[in-house]
Amino acid sequence: MTDPAGASLGPLPRTHALIADDISRHLERLIVTGELSPGAPLPPERVLAQTLGVSRNALREALTRLAGLGLIERRQGSANRIARRVPLSATLAARMNEVSAEFRNAAEFRAVIEPQLVRLAAARVDRSQLEALRELLESGGENDAEGSAALDIAFHTAVAQATGNPLLAALGELTASWTVAARLYSHLDADGRRLSHDGHARILAALAAGDPDAAEYAMRIHLAEIRQLIESAGSSGADAASDA
Repeated sequence: MTDPAGASLGPLPRTHALIADDISRHLERLIVTGELSPGAPLPPERVLAQTLGVSRNALREALTRLAGLGLIERRQGSANRIARRVPLSATLAARMNEVSAEFRNAAEFRAVIEPQLVRLAAARVDRSQLEALRELLESGGENDAEGSAALDIAFHTAVAQATGNPLLAALGELTASWTVAARLYSHLDADGRRLSHDGHARILAALAAGDPDAAEYAMRIHLAEIRQLIESAGSSGADAASDA
């Protein structure tokens, strides 16, 4: 099913977390990446619950969390709507402790999965896929945290699609869904956004050269740089929170 803006809402990617956690992470990813348009109405709760394959109670719990983060607007007697402005910094600050724990799992998961995806993609990527990756790289977003984060997710998802394997492409999408909150830390300042852009440029160069070894190495370096950046940001955020 799609929302009025055309974004796919279901089915819900499941992890071993509570259902409400999976729902909130799934909808959060769609919101922060712009797949759910700012200000767009969500389907009625009954319809949305059926689309995701969840209970209405679990859905309401997730929607309440997202409303508390400023990602959706809930009004009695009217449709739930996506916030017109996604408060990225406030969202991450409110989830500092949760994201800190989530990041360790996300970083480990990405380090295992993504180097192998890009290695296979280097041997199979075609001209149109390279052009699409190049357009993503050149479309900017360095001056805007939300835009940069969306481009980051789109780039890594496109790399997974370039493997030509629909199961691995789906895994790439799940990777984005499961790690969105943690990876957003790297886009909060200009230095982090440039680091992400430069890492993508090296990955794209290796893909264009059709060099699996270079592509895997570029991805490992990129993920290590982002991990270090996020750990530093997380430490700074924790220090600031304790001083407040």
